[in-house]
Amino acid sequence: MPSPHYVVRRSRSGRFNFTLLSEHGRISGVVVVPTEKLSREEIERSARAKIQEVAAALVAAVGGPPEV
Repeated sequence: MPSPHYVVRRSRSGRFNFTLLSEHGRISGVVVVPTEKLSREEIERSARAKIQEVAAALVAAVGGPPEV
C-alpha cells in the first residue's frame, strides 16, 4: 500500500466524510465546517484543515508511528 493518505467525500450542509488509510488499517470520520457566505474552495480548504487537525490529535493521543 502507498504511504498513509486520506479520502474525502463531501456530504450536505458542510459535512465532509473522510477516511484515513494506511497499511495498518483505516479510520473514518466526519468533520463539519461552516458554509455560509464562503466559496466552495474556502469550504473545502477548511474541511481539509479540520481533517489534518483530527489526524494530528490522533497522533498526539496515541503517539507516533511504531518503530520498525
